[in-house]
Amino acid sequence: MRRSLTLLATSGLLPIVALGAIFGVITLRDQRVAVEERAQTDARFAAALVESRLDDTMHAVQMIAQSPALDGALDAARFRVVAGRIVAHQPTWRTISIATPEGMRLVDMPLPLGGRQGGPVEEPESLRRAVATGRPTIGIAALRVQGPAFAVRAPVIREGRIRYVVSAVIASGEMARLLRFQPLPDGWRAALIDQAGHEVASAGSPPAADRGPRPIETWVRVPSSGWSVRISTPAQLLSRPIRNAVLLLVLATLACALLFVVLARLLVGEMRLYQHQEAAALQSQRMEALGRLTGGVAHDFNNLLTPIMGGLDLLRRRVIDDPKALHYVDSALASAERAKTLLGRLLAFSRRQTLSPEPVDLAALIRGLSDLIARSLTPSIALDIQVRDWLPPVLVDPAQLELAIVNLAINARDAMPAGGAIRITAEPAGEEDIAGLPPGDYLRVTVSDTGTGMDEATLKQAIDPFFTTKPVEKGTGLGLSMVHGFAAQSGGALRLVSAPGQGTAASIVLPRSAAAAVATTPRAGAPAEPPRLPPGRILLVDDDPRVRRATAEILSEHNQQVVEVASVDEAMAALAGGARFDAVITDFVMPGRSGADLIQAARGLHPDLPVLLVTGYVSALDELPEDVIHIAKPFRGHELMDALARVRR
Repeated sequence: MRRSLTLLATSGLLPIVALGAIFGVITLRDQRVAVEERAQTDARFAAALVESRLDDTMHAVQMIAQSPALDGALDAARFRVVAGRIVAHQPTWRTISIATPEGMRLVDMPLPLGGRQGGPVEEPESLRRAVATGRPTIGIAALRVQGPAFAVRAPVIREGRIRYVVSAVIASGEMARLLRFQPLPDGWRAALIDQAGHEVASAGSPPAADRGPRPIETWVRVPSSGWSVRISTPAQLLSRPIRNAVLLLVLATLACALLFVVLARLLVGEMRLYQHQEAAALQSQRMEALGRLTGGVAHDFNNLLTPIMGGLDLLRRRVIDDPKALHYVDSALASAERAKTLLGRLLAFSRRQTLSPEPVDLAALIRGLSDLIARSLTPSIALDIQVRDWLPPVLVDPAQLELAIVNLAINARDAMPAGGAIRITAEPAGEEDIAGLPPGDYLRVTVSDTGTGMDEATLKQAIDPFFTTKPVEKGTGLGLSMVHGFAAQSGGALRLVSAPGQGTAASIVLPRSAAAAVATTPRAGAPAEPPRLPPGRILLVDDDPRVRRATAEILSEHNQQVVEVASVDEAMAALAGGARFDAVITDFVMPGRSGADLIQAARGLHPDLPVLLVTGYVSALDELPEDVIHIAKPFRGHELMDALARVRR
């Protein structure tokens, strides 16, 4: 079961985890592509704006370099006027500077660089490039004039020679407006980076702290300046969908796990129910097979025991004056009776005993047994009988029910060697008692004790034939088996409830009778002497020669003329031949045709001819008319003559 549940969990949860992982990978890839495309687009657009602005600035500085004010010798006063006008119309220009090609500043207008007029050019590298290339250049963001600034330089070329270099110092913050061409998403940051890696301007969120995942950066170069636009996107943009996917996966897994737990509990319940049903079916098949085996063995032993008991009865009549021989015969008959009782229990277990069910008053029957049960108990055991007078009758063989109750009482006594209490009750059966039985009303007779009880393993084998916890000399292991078979054959069941140290309760569940109870007289023992019959001619039919011979001897001993035949066909020939018979005694199971066939044919030929059926099979009675008198094997001589007397009345 554990392996099946593990396989179920793996097969159920593994696809979910796999699909969740695939979903996460696809989501991460799509999110990364979307972020990269957006950042690339924004960076390119910003780079185009920066390049356009720088190109315009370089053109403007180049136009200043073409100014006539710079022809010939430098007219500083005139240049200051021109520069003042230009700066007034260019609010982002901090100052305009004139320097020599060698890097010495001549004029700074309106603000001096470095806080004073004259002196070497700050950030000379861009000046050298302008002189070397003869073209406008853009410096790095290394200047400070009322804040961070950078220089745009253009050479002043006259007559093929560079006479001066004009520089426009631009505030770096001016470029930040270009990076804010449209609102950036939350967490995004745009920066303009010069050739030296300095940050010229920025827009958007502040720089990310050192801790945490590094942002994702997209770079686009500004061709004319060597600068670059960098777009930084937070790593959380990628991790957030992953977190969402993982959260969704976890929730889905938890939901599936919860569903799995529910399904597992249902599956475990179903598997346990199936196992219990399978075990019950196997037990039923085993008990059925065992019942057929014991029933067949008991039937064969009945055939063996019948001539033994018949012979002993005949021998007893002949040694009546020899006390010693009579003692031997009585001992043998007692052993035969014990064997008969044992075979009866085997037949009861296999549900093949002969029953005579009738409506029985449970209260009267149990009260009638109270003295017998009390005498069977030791003084240290208390007997408590509680039955209700208004209980409806049950349909059962009263003699077999008495035997079953006495057996249960003796079992209870044996379970309490140190003393205790036995309680016998009769009451309507509960729902748990009639589970598995046909619909209808049932009553329950319960014999409970305060004895040692049985553990679960013992309880499972309690009704198995020959299983017993008693010593070999104290029990055969057929008591509960007999009660179980009797209850099942009567249309009910035997229910056992027990636990170690808590005693045992054995309940016989029996169907209620629709008819009123018949008043019964206490059953006396079998008469010592058989009834005297007038001489008669008997047709005896049995395929077993030993049984047939012993039965014929008993009949002959009582002045009956016997005609023996071994089959139904021989019996039919004798009946059809015109011979007169006072009665027919026939076995049931014989080769070819059965005793039922003989009874039907005999009644067709001689409707008034008495017929006595001798059989060891209870199933035989289902095939016979209800008025057929029968006797079970093995039988004593007086039992045979009693039955013959009844059929000849």
